[in-house]
Amino acid sequence: MKLSLTGCRNLEFSSTDSAPQKKKNHVILEVACCAVCRTDAKMWHQGHRDLALPRVPGHEIAGFDSSGKLFTVWPGQACGQCRYCLEGRENLCEDMRIIGFHSDGGFARFVSVPEDSLIAVTEKIEPSCLTFAEPVACVINGLSKFPPEQNSRVIIYGGGVVGMLAALLCRERNCRVTIVERSQEKITRLNAFVKENDLKLCKDTVASDFDLALNCCDSHVAFSLCITKLRKGGRFVYFSGLEKNEEIETNLLNLIHYKELEIHGAYGPGRKHMEEAVSFCHHRQDNLKMLIEKCIGPEDVEGVLEHILSGNALKYIIDWSGKNLSAASPGGTAFSKNRKNRSISPKSKPLPPFLQDLSEAIQPVSPAVLDQAQEKVDLKTKPLGALGTIEKLAIQLAAIRDDLNPEINRKKMFVFAGDHGVVEEGVSAFPAKVTVQMVENFLAGGAAVNAFCRQYNIELSVVDMGVNGDFPDHPMLIRKKIARGTDNFAVQPAMGDAGAIKAIEQGARIIIEENNSRAWDIVGMGEMGIGNTTSATAIISAVSGLSPARLTGRGTGVDNSGLERKIEVIEKSLALHQPDPTNAIDLLAKIGGYELGGICGAVLAAASRKCCVVLDGVISTAAGLLAYLICPAIGDYLIAGHKSVEISQKTALKIMGLEPVIDLDMRLGEGTGAAIAINLVELSCRMMREMASFDDAGVSTAVTQ
Repeated sequence: MKLSLTGCRNLEFSSTDSAPQKKKNHVILEVACCAVCRTDAKMWHQGHRDLALPRVPGHEIAGFDSSGKLFTVWPGQACGQCRYCLEGRENLCEDMRIIGFHSDGGFARFVSVPEDSLIAVTEKIEPSCLTFAEPVACVINGLSKFPPEQNSRVIIYGGGVVGMLAALLCRERNCRVTIVERSQEKITRLNAFVKENDLKLCKDTVASDFDLALNCCDSHVAFSLCITKLRKGGRFVYFSGLEKNEEIETNLLNLIHYKELEIHGAYGPGRKHMEEAVSFCHHRQDNLKMLIEKCIGPEDVEGVLEHILSGNALKYIIDWSGKNLSAASPGGTAFSKNRKNRSISPKSKPLPPFLQDLSEAIQPVSPAVLDQAQEKVDLKTKPLGALGTIEKLAIQLAAIRDDLNPEINRKKMFVFAGDHGVVEEGVSAFPAKVTVQMVENFLAGGAAVNAFCRQYNIELSVVDMGVNGDFPDHPMLIRKKIARGTDNFAVQPAMGDAGAIKAIEQGARIIIEENNSRAWDIVGMGEMGIGNTTSATAIISAVSGLSPARLTGRGTGVDNSGLERKIEVIEKSLALHQPDPTNAIDLLAKIGGYELGGICGAVLAAASRKCCVVLDGVISTAAGLLAYLICPAIGDYLIAGHKSVEISQKTALKIMGLEPVIDLDMRLGEGTGAAIAINLVELSCRMMREMASFDDAGVSTAVTQ
């Protein structure tokens, strides 16, 4: 079996399994594994003027001879007679021939290799890991003239496989290594690798005065940055060739003169570098496995070449033995926000069928779309990260909508209202009747949230989940009343399991019913209910395990004695009920509020329909936390609208991995902060759609660094 390159973008598979004819001074290897190098992909994509077709590519080889002995291959075939060979620099041989280019390589079941190119392997090493020997040897050659000293500061541009191998080699010499990589896809997938090896991987860095720099990518901008980042007397390993026909400023090159920089060009490896690389591959096998994208069969090779050319792939390896086809990097499919749906807790009761179905319908957003959106934002005409949170919002919306050109056309704000029996304990500066009065104010259009929604053209509805009062019919009013307020949870459960389940289901049905007639792109979650900061803080305290004294704020503005009373009531209530901190229904039943349950259900339903949800202050954040306990995958769909002055909000957001979009020193609630954030989300989507890229505008990326 073999893969033959017969023309540009044409790789033909042959099932013939006979070994090639043995040549003089050659050995026939049975190939176990052969890695697919980016050079192989470029040859497939655009050919090469010196490439004679047909040709079997592949030069990163691990194979066995007829006796079963394992070898890797130095891909060079040197003349042994020219000045460079005689100087021990056979990689620069005047008559160099390369396996997989001038002669057939390892994209075949068998390969004929010159005896002088064989590197015997005595260590116990998996063939898939041995395929890394050639790129490792390239890095060893690059570092041979400038061996990094202990504790020296190293910067590497390019976070691909070669960049990671260079970083590992430098870490073995106790260097402090920073790798700069612009692809969010690679950064995400390499998180575990860099953490395990104490490396710093980032999109950019303001640090400078490095001792050693390596360019492990073909960007002329990276080449330029290597020069600017070095200290005086620093060293630069010019490792990777650059894209053709790009310009480099002479003023920049003058820094080589002014700084007295040392530059060492590095091409392919020699035999001695390959021998050293085998030892490295042996003791670094666990790390190398993390750089394997996937082990594939020969029939799958052509399907991965575009991914390799994109620059976002790690190492694909052809497994001719068929033993490791399921092998893949632990980082290869990793996603920092990937969460599996789960029920509340293994020890808890199963979810009611309605909530179970809703939870199972919520899927984490696509890691691939996240990375594509990040790349699109990074390539716009600005320095990396220059638009801060606006960039993050644009990327999140692109992933939620599964669209790299997201639009916000339909915006909705829900204000969920309910009364709380715990007000009887004196936990609020306002009487309970204010809940009714404020709902009437919402319906009359006179509240802050009304003004904010009019400003941003957001449709507003008020949901009566449990207000102790009645209201006439109104276009803005949604009736979902369960009871006229909760019971006083300082002395008895707030609503019981049945009330909690009904509250969540009623909130969910609002979204479901509204979406059946008109789907929303983004929804905000506001609230109204005197006493609800007490309920929200009790929930956050129970879930986080932090004391009420540490988390309780002043809510509507209680004085010092009122604050002490509020803390005392929460402590007493938690001691009385001892709610399960992992069970949203138990928490809501014992210390919750009907409006919190409604928001919880609405959040779940919105996420199940791939709708972005903007939380507001501490109350809607606590309700969002309940939804998160039921289904952590909703975290991908949540935006924290604003930073509340209520200190417990920060704790709840941290549990969910969220950061507030704005901080305007607000503590009103109602959805006012969410309304402002919705406007910023809409702005971020416009930026994503309309802002030009460097290519669109004809702007050099160098000016943004």
